[in-house]
Amino acid sequence: MRVDAGALRMSVRRTGEDVLIELAGELDTAGRLRFREQIGEHLGRGGGTVTVDVAGLRSIDVPGLAALLRADLLLRRVHSCLEIQAPTPAFAALLREAGLDGRLRVGGGSRRR
Repeated sequence: MRVDAGALRMSVRRTGEDVLIELAGELDTAGRLRFREQIGEHLGRGGGTVTVDVAGLRSIDVPGLAALLRADLLLRRVHSCLEIQAPTPAFAALLREAGLDGRLRVGGGSRRR
């Protein structure tokens, strides 16, 4: 499923209990709301991993980062997990500067096909 929300484009694929969310563009206010909706849909199912591929993000601000942290917290409560995939150097730097390096589960390569 493809979702356009403001400056954010989001692709969501489900495989069994797992979900892959690919983000591209900017994680702005409208995008954060749509992202939260996708996480909310997964919360009702529980289990599985939600992988968020951030390779296509041009920018993410502190509220965008907060949306990812909130998703991680909510998913842990239902025994799911959030994994950030393909972080850009700027994304990794934001995590370090915010003192959140190691707080989110971060994988290396892109899962895009």
